[in-house]
Amino acid sequence: MNKIIPIAIIVAIVIVIMGVFAYAEANNQTSSSNMNNMSNMSNKNPASCNCNDSENNITIENGTFSPSLLMIPPGTTVVWTVKDPTGKYMVVSNKTTDGMNIFMSDDLSNGQSFNYTFNQTGTFYYYDMNHMNNKTLIGTIVVQ
Repeated sequence: MNKIIPIAIIVAIVIVIMGVFAYAEANNQTSSSNMNNMSNMSNKNPASCNCNDSENNITIENGTFSPSLLMIPPGTTVVWTVKDPTGKYMVVSNKTTDGMNIFMSDDLSNGQSFNYTFNQTGTFYYYDMNHMNNKTLIGTIVVQ
């Protein structure tokens, strides 16, 4: 009986470790899938582009970023505003090669905003951390 308890603990630890690795791998595949979706989005969804608009606001409402593609010049501040009374959102950029996010908001509720100033040119992908499985909560900022 005394040998069964340590074996059960070891089995439980192995199962937890396997679950952690499976979860990490699923998130890597989701990130890759989201990156592919985001790359395709810029090619497939030009109607959502807010190109060089003086108002660089993105609304988070009904499970979407609107617009989902924004083209801006360097030095532009983009403002994400939640207009959804039913959820919390966290706007997060994808990670850079050094593993850091370029920007990340706190949890945002209805009426709250987050802003970030884009000083460097490039294409910046972002998503809602709280709804990572929702394929519509992704967006792209192109700074040129």
